[in-house]
Amino acid sequence: MKYPCKKDLQIIVGNNVKKYRKLKGFSQANLCYEIDLDISTLSRLERGKLNVTLNTLYKIGLFLEIPIKDFFDFEID
Repeated sequence: MKYPCKKDLQIIVGNNVKKYRKLKGFSQANLCYEIDLDISTLSRLERGKLNVTLNTLYKIGLFLEIPIKDFFDFEID
């Protein structure tokens, strides 16, 4: 069983944030406006370049109506 390293986890979370944001029909600008987040921060998060805080994930999840745990979904080899 292989668990993701820190960098892989950042990419997984970023990809999932982007996936759910798009599924809910929001642009980066829309989401950032609603949760008072800088667009460059969201962009880095979605590209896996940022180790996001739980507080930020909480705000994103709350607004998108997605449980935080769903941002960490990945498949184990």
